[in-house]
Amino acid sequence: MKSKAGFLSLAEELKSYILSFLPWQDILRCVSVCKALRHTYMSSSELQYITELGGQRLIPVLNTDSSDHISFSERLKLLRDQAQAWFKLDIGHVPFGTVSIPMYFLDSYADVAMSLVNGHLCLWNEEDDCVTILPILPKPSQRSIERYWSPGSLCVPTEGDVFMDPAQDLIAIATFGYESGEQVHVAIGTLNEDGVHPEAAGRVLIQSVVPEREDGVYGDVRLRLKCFGKYIAVQYCRTFESYNGSTCIWSLQIWDWRHSTTSNSVLHGTSRIESREADFMRIDFCFLGNDWILVASHDLKLYSIEDMFKAPQLLTCFLLPVWAVRIRCIPPIHDNSRPQTRAQQTVWESDPKHQLLSIVMGGGPHRGLLFIISTRVFANLDMFGEMRAIPWEYWGPLNARIFAHRGRIGIRGNRVLRAFNVGDREFEFHVMDFSPLAIKHRQGLGRVVREPSTVELRWGGKLTTYLPYVEVSSGKKSSFVNSMWVDVDRVYLLCGEEDDFATTDQLQVLEI
Repeated sequence: MKSKAGFLSLAEELKSYILSFLPWQDILRCVSVCKALRHTYMSSSELQYITELGGQRLIPVLNTDSSDHISFSERLKLLRDQAQAWFKLDIGHVPFGTVSIPMYFLDSYADVAMSLVNGHLCLWNEEDDCVTILPILPKPSQRSIERYWSPGSLCVPTEGDVFMDPAQDLIAIATFGYESGEQVHVAIGTLNEDGVHPEAAGRVLIQSVVPEREDGVYGDVRLRLKCFGKYIAVQYCRTFESYNGSTCIWSLQIWDWRHSTTSNSVLHGTSRIESREADFMRIDFCFLGNDWILVASHDLKLYSIEDMFKAPQLLTCFLLPVWAVRIRCIPPIHDNSRPQTRAQQTVWESDPKHQLLSIVMGGGPHRGLLFIISTRVFANLDMFGEMRAIPWEYWGPLNARIFAHRGRIGIRGNRVLRAFNVGDREFEFHVMDFSPLAIKHRQGLGRVVREPSTVELRWGGKLTTYLPYVEVSSGKKSSFVNSMWVDVDRVYLLCGEEDDFATTDQLQVLEI
């Protein structure tokens, strides 16, 4: 009787094809079983690419024209080269280039809002109500937009907010007025020219629920506007002092701006803060992919936003050991401005379920505490069973690292750039990578930190965390770092003579 053919007797191409359907962790487990499967793995650029992609916490970009033209061996080399280049970043080198900040945004008495989106610098002078968008050293085939709106032309109040996204040719302006009962409106337009955005459901998004205000209580109002793909969200927050502390009345509304100008996806509430903590209290939010939104105040609440016909559904609440000042999450960016040369086409992006977010909180021995949290904990809710309020001890220590916060931070996917204030006008930079493959295969480029770290709280007590990472010192800079951003292949530094935006007229660009 003839023996049945086993898996190992199959042709190499067929074994590789079958293994390619497995998750990247299972591929590595299989190839550790025997030499034959190890040989199959080492002979297949596709299998190595799958494990490299998963190990760096990236996901492939599907249905792109570029992905069909780049071989797996080219993609694998590009992935590995980028990982190596990150650890070799030298802040002390001469910048690849600089971009001048327009003089009308350098008024020290003005409050300038600044963001970096899809290779463009977006500036809004809140006091003079002037807005501009500038491409930052665009590459030859990069789509770029440059425009300046003169003071008062957009009619943005100081309490409002502006968001610009060159990839979608989108500008959104959030405003509200006392004469309309403080109802929030979001105007939608294009960056290139005036008029209605061709993909928008209408010119103006209208708030459906206006937070109630106690009679005679006004206080300070602030709007925060964010966009993620098809979603636009506005947070309304009114803060005022009362006899027993500070109170914040807030609401958060989310629209699918391409399909409707109205929405039932609304959250609202009231937070009370003791007077001594008023300066540290903020409420913020961030999108975690297309299905979730995270709201941070005294805790982290995760909501599902899959159904826009009803209010976001609370999935669970992650309790924090101290109160949050603000939350900063860098979501994956669908960047249409990437270079289109064959060797540099981008066919992956950060996995929203396995990236990092940072939270700055009051309570540290210096200015506060910096929490680096892996979003993997939000993707594994089943492990907590029926718990709706999860104590920090159950979810935090193994999924976070806490540092004393006394500088600046930039995050992209699972990579972090930290700038420490180590002296008068001097910053030291460290690059970090929290992805599994960086920790396993650092290739002698960094220090692997697996041991726990402990920080002391200002009012007593300690917090210990265990999330592993790789760290490399990347040099010092003898100037004050006002802001910095990390992109796929660039680092942007806004430096000045002191902690004053008026002294900062150059944005430095370093290539990774």
